[in-house]
Amino acid sequence: MAFFHQSLALTLIIAAISHAQGQNPGRPASIQVHSDLVLINALVTDRQGAVITGLGASAFRLFEGGKQQVVKYCASEDVPVSIGLILDSSGSMSSKLALLKQAALQFVRAGNPADEYFLIEFRNRPRLVLPLTGDLDQVAQSIADLTAGGNTALLDALHLAVGEIRHANNPRKALLLISDGLDNHSRYTERETKRLISELDIPIYTINLYERPSGNRYAIQRQDPGILEAISTPTGGRSFRELNPKKISSVAELIASEIRHEYVLGYVPINRERDGKFRRVRVQAELQVGKSFRISHREGYYAPVQ
Repeated sequence: MAFFHQSLALTLIIAAISHAQGQNPGRPASIQVHSDLVLINALVTDRQGAVITGLGASAFRLFEGGKQQVVKYCASEDVPVSIGLILDSSGSMSSKLALLKQAALQFVRAGNPADEYFLIEFRNRPRLVLPLTGDLDQVAQSIADLTAGGNTALLDALHLAVGEIRHANNPRKALLLISDGLDNHSRYTERETKRLISELDIPIYTINLYERPSGNRYAIQRQDPGILEAISTPTGGRSFRELNPKKISSVAELIASEIRHEYVLGYVPINRERDGKFRRVRVQAELQVGKSFRISHREGYYAPVQ
């Protein structure tokens, strides 16, 4: 895993330089560039789930291993995002494919027009249907053309998507997985996948379309829809469960809004040891007295080994 996201770190550094020059016009800004900058994505929402924007670095307190760190950079601009759509087209989704398409299409419509997307569908194995593109009509058509059938290689699809998103153009990235959470055909294990997730600095959002099947047609499947939440939470993303066609578009719009308004916090850790160990991170925010809020953020990262 890369210890920091180089392009996004550069964006944050440029922003810091611009700010410093604005504070001291006519005087060159001096800033030290650290190669071990750690980036943590964080989302702040109120009690109703609305995104809270406009916070600066001073509003956040960040801890690693129980020790408070200095938040050096904070970015929250609505900039273009590279997004991977991971869509379940397996047989268990036959009755819910229209709902999946509705959610995916509304998600794309609600995004920044300058966003770029790739699309992976999965059944017996994952398949890259559409490489990264900014052509939203092409994305919409690829979603509309999906058909259902076969087994479910959910975990394999996630591994393929992680490989694709690491080559994306935009500094800010995200993944959206829509599925019923039933996996019966992956080569990768849950343990391997959770390790992969713990190394990501990219939020993963999931929409869970699970419903208990009638009869025993899918009885051999691992009926563990909780895997979707286990995928999302460590990355700072969120998992939503919704089967109501009247509400699914609102869920998709909410996810699009959250992705666009996440904060990216940058700090140089006090612990500079390169031991490959997992470093757990905790983020707090200071808002006005009496204002209730919730913070979702990446749980931590693995230190480099060299």
